[in-house]
Amino acid sequence: MANPPNPPNPPVLQATAGALHNDNTLSQYLLNNLETSVTLEFLPSKIHANGTGLFAKEAIPEGSEIFRSTPFVTCVRNGHHGSICDYCHTSNEGDVDAEGNFLTEGVVVPTISRCERCDVCGYCSEICQIKAWIEYHKFECQALKLSPRPASEIRMLYRVLAMHKQNNILGLEFRALHNLWSDQGQDPLATANYMMTIAMNAETLIQSGLGNEIIRDIFWKIHTNIRCIESHHEEAFGYALDFVLSFINHSCDPNAHMFIERGKLRMRSLKPIKAGDEITQTYTDLRPGVMMRRERLESEYSFTCQCNRCKNGYRKLHALALSEGLSVKDVVETEKKFHDIRKQAVSYNTTDQVENIVASLTKTIFPARPWNDTIYPIGAIKFHFAKLYSSSGNCHQAAIYAIQGCLTTTPRSGLEWPDDLHMLLQYFKKSMLAPRAAVTEMPDPQNLQTFFNGILHEVVVLSRKGYGVDSKYTIALDNWRIDMLKSAEPPLPGEEGFAEKFAEAQVSVLKWAGVDEKRGIVLSDVVLDDGVMVGDRVIVGDGVSQMELDLGVKTERTGCCCMH
Repeated sequence: MANPPNPPNPPVLQATAGALHNDNTLSQYLLNNLETSVTLEFLPSKIHANGTGLFAKEAIPEGSEIFRSTPFVTCVRNGHHGSICDYCHTSNEGDVDAEGNFLTEGVVVPTISRCERCDVCGYCSEICQIKAWIEYHKFECQALKLSPRPASEIRMLYRVLAMHKQNNILGLEFRALHNLWSDQGQDPLATANYMMTIAMNAETLIQSGLGNEIIRDIFWKIHTNIRCIESHHEEAFGYALDFVLSFINHSCDPNAHMFIERGKLRMRSLKPIKAGDEITQTYTDLRPGVMMRRERLESEYSFTCQCNRCKNGYRKLHALALSEGLSVKDVVETEKKFHDIRKQAVSYNTTDQVENIVASLTKTIFPARPWNDTIYPIGAIKFHFAKLYSSSGNCHQAAIYAIQGCLTTTPRSGLEWPDDLHMLLQYFKKSMLAPRAAVTEMPDPQNLQTFFNGILHEVVVLSRKGYGVDSKYTIALDNWRIDMLKSAEPPLPGEEGFAEKFAEAQVSVLKWAGVDEKRGIVLSDVVLDDGVMVGDRVIVGDGVSQMELDLGVKTERTGCCCMH
């Protein structure tokens, strides 16, 4: 059935925005479009003054699916158009193949073909290309041909205007867009002028029929609320704007996290959430110290995080500076220099160069002793040493640095912990396959294998909690675990007697790596099978969640298509 004609400038975008939690119609529309098995509600935020937050109306256990949604608009990053489908995000550069296995050399990956008209957007199939053309690409295509490499947020603006022109934005979606918070920066006048220039250029290219002020308002919302599209531990490959996600406020100690897979945004709990709790997520990398995190949040979102983790982190930082006779600023500036080294380490020719720079910086804060391993970013730098040694063929030394990097600084919570354990496994596997070093300290092969299998088991347990049993990443980890256990001698991970066997193996491995036994890993007491993890209430196996079975999985947005 043909869509009704598109009305002129929608008046809702010209109205004064009210708090979402006071708009029951819009709140229910957004919540009803979620795929969820828990009851949620929008209420005044306890974190964001005068803002809205998403709250749980019932208890949500740790490791549960909170909701899934289809983002309002997505965009693949510049530089990834030839490797990721612009419509469904199928990738030929990810770590996992279509069968749920980690990619190895020689595996055939999907072909991504670019649009012949604009030569920008890539698609994995004719079906995806046709769907994109119908929904938005018909009117963004010419704009991309004339301006092929605009910033991703500008491309998202083009896409929203194109969706509007093709009658693919619902009235309540415009209302939701208007309710989003927008950060005008520290110089609102200069920002407004810049935004107006972007708006005028976008309207010239797309010709949506919306006024420049409305387009500027839309761009402000996009600029403030887009989030990186990330898939597990892989590099972010694009951006997404999701309405419900935009009302989930930040904490450096979040109780939930999101990732996007198969075109769906998934929000999962990181810890138990009580009825009445506000659901939180992080807007920034949680590995850096409190001042670096706060600086980035202030720069990008214009607020200072006051969560308990930040308050405790600042107290510890202040105590450290006081004990060394320094200012907090001195410590933070040195930490930033270490952070820069971490980013640039792989560009140096030798590990000696990096070690000399690290030693020089350390002396500015701790003249008589090394920089504490438990302070960011020493652990990350040691992972870079692992990468350098691995690239030079010294797999055993790479494994040693990976063990040190993983076990010295990583907070053993959230998703950073399983991600670092997985990275450790990758270096450890290369060491196990390499010829044994001519040193007596190296653990025997049986202990190495036991340590490896125990860590892999732990990563699978944590991944099932963090990402769900049916995520591609977890399935690949599970397949890897099953394959590695085929040649392993009992007791196997999760069986009686393995914990003692692992503890003995870990002692020899940590001694080899020069890591204090107190930093050893304590395995979770969880038995894994091929379908369900004990305690995960939503997954029933075979790649299908109980939530999907209950709901039949909605595939389209619902609601009227007129402007209100």
